[in-house]
Amino acid sequence: MTTNDMTLDARRGLSRRQFVGLAGLGLATIALGNLTGCSKGATQYVYDVVVVGSGGSGTTSAAFAAKNGAKTVCIEKLGWQGGSSSLALGTFYGSGTVQQKELGIDDTPDDYYNYLLTRNADKVDLAMNRFMADHSGETIDWLREDLKVPFKDEIKGNGKDKVKRGHMCKNNADDALKAVTQLAKEQGVDFHFDTDATALIVDESTGRVVGVRAEKAGKEVIYNAKAVIIASGGFCRNPEMIAKYCPDYVGVYTEVGIGLDGSGLQMGLDIGAAYTGHGGTNGILACPVEPGQSKLISAKALWVDSKGKRFVNEGGQTHDIYYQVAHFDDQQFFAVYDQAMVDGLTDKLKKKVAMGLEQGMFAKGDTVEAAAAQLGVDGVACSETLAAYNEMVASGADTQFKKGAANLVALTQAPYYLLKMGVCTHGSFGGFDINTDFQVKNEQGEIIPGLYSAGEVCCGTFIYDDYPAGGCGLNFAYTSGRFAGANAAKEALGV
Repeated sequence: MTTNDMTLDARRGLSRRQFVGLAGLGLATIALGNLTGCSKGATQYVYDVVVVGSGGSGTTSAAFAAKNGAKTVCIEKLGWQGGSSSLALGTFYGSGTVQQKELGIDDTPDDYYNYLLTRNADKVDLAMNRFMADHSGETIDWLREDLKVPFKDEIKGNGKDKVKRGHMCKNNADDALKAVTQLAKEQGVDFHFDTDATALIVDESTGRVVGVRAEKAGKEVIYNAKAVIIASGGFCRNPEMIAKYCPDYVGVYTEVGIGLDGSGLQMGLDIGAAYTGHGGTNGILACPVEPGQSKLISAKALWVDSKGKRFVNEGGQTHDIYYQVAHFDDQQFFAVYDQAMVDGLTDKLKKKVAMGLEQGMFAKGDTVEAAAAQLGVDGVACSETLAAYNEMVASGADTQFKKGAANLVALTQAPYYLLKMGVCTHGSFGGFDINTDFQVKNEQGEIIPGLYSAGEVCCGTFIYDDYPAGGCGLNFAYTSGRFAGANAAKEALGV
């Protein structure tokens, strides 16, 4: 194919500087579409950097690629910005930040790294965990101080970490996504929505990734580039991948975005990219009448399994409880309420309880035994468990699971309610094997030239099967995006 054969879209997208640069790399013919299997009538674009996925990691990658001088496009299969980051609560976990200093919180990247070592950093990639400890605070400062993303005035401690490192967006994670999207647009990034990436284009003579094949409105689109960043998110919407890479979580309900089907990961695997992961997933406790982290999942209730036995500190780390429940045969548990607890709910939550009763997901009885029997729970055991629990409440100490005094509430006022609860995934821990430049490796441990990754699709080098603390994943998305974008631009431009 010659320049005379190029489509109008490609001519508009290719500057003289870019064409000369491609020619200098010996890739001019390839970049203009002379690739194995390219359809002759495909629409062609030429960019320095192509980013696949428009969530937090993808949009940040695109912004930083453009900021570093690269002509950049961000392509998204959906008609809107998707990804886990668009649905997250908005906590960024990091250390040594301006806000910590303002609040008198003494914390350093070394302290954070030492905490990560207690959360299985030694079982994944120590270099990546060190990198995240060093740079996660920078990401928070960049968002809060430079982009003026609104954060709450307080910082919280998450998980088993006693240091307050959870920096919370004022509303939710969309606060950060909006700010980074604005930055990307100011830097000249093109966003192409309803564009489904289907394959990576590889120069067979060099093994370099030189573009992306995609489909839009049933027609083929070719994006020629000098570097590609895959930031397409995880694979919780792909049952086959869950069965292969996270078999312990087969059948667990998911609330991730509909675009998180592992297609971006598969594109890399198809050209020999290596996978790394240890079978873990990110998840929360779920209430069947309300998506997200429902307030009906109350730490002041008593939680029992289907045998009627208490199994956990109801006020414990949510992710740890998620792992426990996900491995129950029925992947569910039950919250015991009394009438006093129900009376204390908001009108909205009372309506949710009524809905649950109507749909048979909740049960009500004059005794807890009667309520339990309606849901197939061992009522006798549940009654015994409640009696023992109320005795501990009266004594002022949970001698079984050490629940804090603030959540110890006697459940003595009939009628009693049993609320069926479960778990759902909010992300996958596994994906491309990468280095701290966010370059993707092949199965031989070698760098695949021209291919980078950011976000959930490559988080297996940072997170084992146990989530370190809420907000680590969201920070990884934006931190990896910062560096993947800058590094891809430098490679594309020969810097």
